[in-house]
Amino acid sequence: MQENMEQAVISPIEEEAQKAPSAPTDNEKTVSVGKFANSDELLKAYNHLEAEFTKKCQQLKETERRSATSSEPSTTEDAAPLYEKEDWDERVAAFLGKYPMAEEYANEIGAVLLEDKALAGREDCLDVALGRAVAKNYKKPESIVEDEAFLEKHVYKNDKIRNKIIQEYLEGLSPLVGAPRTLPHGGAAAIIPPSRPASIEEAGAMAEKLINSRRI
Repeated sequence: MQENMEQAVISPIEEEAQKAPSAPTDNEKTVSVGKFANSDELLKAYNHLEAEFTKKCQQLKETERRSATSSEPSTTEDAAPLYEKEDWDERVAAFLGKYPMAEEYANEIGAVLLEDKALAGREDCLDVALGRAVAKNYKKPESIVEDEAFLEKHVYKNDKIRNKIIQEYLEGLSPLVGAPRTLPHGGAAAIIPPSRPASIEEAGAMAEKLINSRRI
């Protein structure tokens, strides 16, 4: 009786054991995970590979950062005005050779560069400073003729302009040459003919006297 009961208890257990999948053999494990002994070894290898990949990425980023830093000029170098560098005199000489008129604005250009340190560090600082100086000193044509200092410096002492004035002055006298002068009262004819310059120097003196009389 007891033997039958034991068989009844054992039978379900054996039946369940038969239904349960058998544990994989070593060959089956090898096939399922490739060259790794088991799934744990595969997981360890994967984690190691992931860690190495992350490390390589970090090293690559650090290398790129250092490369970018080394290729960029330093902040100190950028901030340094060009007029503090050894080749400044050569730069100025080349600039004046290209723009001779810039010499007239030398003081203004210097003031612009001293005031604007950021501009002074740029390669085109002289060109920009000249543009600012010219714009600052620009005057309309109608206002220039009223500038006595400008006329004295650029007009009265200009030989080409002086000769033009003298020529026009002499041409203006031509119709009167040979005509007798009349006296202020009585209408009697004068014997003395009108004066005419005998030389270009005398004509220049007369023209200058005429110009000065108009300025009074």
